[in-house]
Amino acid sequence: MSIVIPVYNRAKELPRTMASVVAQDYRPLRVILVDNNSTDNSLAVCYKMQQDYREEQLCIEVVQQLQPGASAARNKGLELVESRYMMFFDSDDEMHKETVSRYMRAFASHPDADIIGATINFHNGTNTFLAKAVFSPEPEPHIIHGTLSTQRFSARTQLIREVGGWQEAYNGWEDWNLGLRLLLHSQRIYWLEEPPVATVYLHENTLTARTHIDGYKNFYQAVRHTLKDIDVIGHSRKHRLMRLVLYRQVLLAAHILREARRQNDNELRMFAHHIYKEAMQDRLTTPVMQLFFPLCLIYASYGGRGSGTIAQWIIR
Repeated sequence: MSIVIPVYNRAKELPRTMASVVAQDYRPLRVILVDNNSTDNSLAVCYKMQQDYREEQLCIEVVQQLQPGASAARNKGLELVESRYMMFFDSDDEMHKETVSRYMRAFASHPDADIIGATINFHNGTNTFLAKAVFSPEPEPHIIHGTLSTQRFSARTQLIREVGGWQEAYNGWEDWNLGLRLLLHSQRIYWLEEPPVATVYLHENTLTARTHIDGYKNFYQAVRHTLKDIDVIGHSRKHRLMRLVLYRQVLLAAHILREARRQNDNELRMFAHHIYKEAMQDRLTTPVMQLFFPLCLIYASYGGRGSGTIAQWIIR
């Protein structure tokens, strides 16, 4: 198993992450740390980890990617992977002790599997809670719930390369985009339903991306890029999948509108209305969606949840 970890200004968090990786009860293990032009001493910490954890069955490689963006760093690491199976992880999260061994046992038990998916915990600084998961090989639940995020799957290296790796044009929801492309290419996925394989720490930078217009613009770019990806792939249900992505665009507009209301930010409000109007006017939007989308916008902008189940039922 190879694990690719991009690192950007994570000098304080990386030791915790690496300790959890080294504690894995599976060997042999190769870890590729990709420093993404950090401005703190993260690169030095990477080299220290390499020196501190010298083992015969554990290889820690440190490389640099000067092009900004976690996706560029992950693709740099992907180029160096030689193993049949691999996974990505983030430099500020924590891997549970049996994560890699559970993935490898699953691949051994299901030799036709291209992807092993799993559940994760979130930690918000106060509480730890289980992330939502839908155990399905279909792309529709992933479009709505994002069930193949960075820390919750392992896959055949060749499959990740076949779908083109990570999109580098934006820095938000890029794992959602990759997960969808993986499921569009292969539905040979097996799920580890419990226990969770990792704890993802929600920190200030993560939360800021969800409340600032630059972060929202990255999410919007991911949505529009994903529409093009589905169109190019030519899936048999591509029009339905693209309509579900438009639904996600409406939900994004609703979340931005709610944040604009909280911050009394007119720029956010205008951006929300722009992307909502674009979804309403898209050539794929049906009369049913013309009725459904305004209800979703109002409902979600005031904190309503659960419309995804209805969306899967009525959007065809």
